[in-house]
Amino acid sequence: MVLKEEVKSNREDEVMSFFKKKYVLVSILFILAISASAIAYVNGQSKPDVPIHNVVNLSANSLTFHEIDKLDAFVELIVIGYATEDFRDREHVITAFDDGTMQSFHTNTNIKIDKILKKPDDFPSDQNELTIIEPVSLEGDVKYTANDYVELQKGDKSVLFLMKNTFGDYGLINDNLGKFSLEGISQYSVPQSSTVEELSEYETFRDSVMEKYHLN
Repeated sequence: MVLKEEVKSNREDEVMSFFKKKYVLVSILFILAISASAIAYVNGQSKPDVPIHNVVNLSANSLTFHEIDKLDAFVELIVIGYATEDFRDREHVITAFDDGTMQSFHTNTNIKIDKILKKPDDFPSDQNELTIIEPVSLEGDVKYTANDYVELQKGDKSVLFLMKNTFGDYGLINDNLGKFSLEGISQYSVPQSSTVEELSEYETFRDSVMEKYHLN
């Protein structure tokens, strides 16, 4: 009788030990799963875009207006809109001569149009999307700019001054004085190398744009 009880007790101990080991194993697996999910979430949330370390600025012969009335009279299309994609995700176009020397560069930027301030007769009044050309492009981690132009930021609603080129595409003109964010002046409005005089000129020009189109 005692022997049977001892055997029974041993079996119960073995069963309890088995369930304890199984419980510990399940607990460890659960903790690992939670940890893996947390790591994946953090990586997905915090992984930033690869920074653009190299910026090559090239001088370009472009017509520049320093008065809003003259710019308004010259351009064909003026809209309030914003870029729908991050800069890296846009279509960057760089052409070269036969010897490999760079010929031209630009970026095709898709924008959403909120309001049309001026348009040619053949531009639909209800058009709310457009692809425009910006004088900037990206190749790897090297950004090429014309006259220190700073690209439009995704989602930044701005007044955009546009002209149609010989291929029928609308392009932003007047360099950085051809786009003005409704949110105000930020680090993306003008080049970081801008002088105090250039910043003052930009601010004065922006004020005149906001006043002319009643955007204050």
